[in-house]
Amino acid sequence: MAGISRQLWVYTTPVITVAASPLLGPWIDVSGYAQIFPWFAFAGGTSTHSIQGSFDGVSADADFAYGAPVSGTAFSVLSPWLRWSTVQTVADATKSKIVLASR
Repeated sequence: MAGISRQLWVYTTPVITVAASPLLGPWIDVSGYAQIFPWFAFAGGTSTHSIQGSFDGVSADADFAYGAPVSGTAFSVLSPWLRWSTVQTVADATKSKIVLASR
């Protein structure tokens, strides 16, 4: 991962279940970062991932609309705060790993 400057959030356990869905990461202060580099690996069931933006780090703000994250593809920072969200449906995941890093 050339060019990665700092890991912002790592999630490796427990695997995400339908009953425990959605997984909401913590609000991360991304002020000063231009791009975020996500890496994630999921298996089992259906997992839908999204990035939520916030102006205050307390609640999601629909005005900061991020596209669906793609593992291994950096995206531009649009808001002062962001958090990861995964909704697990159909069946429990057998693997759930997420790394968010700055770039």
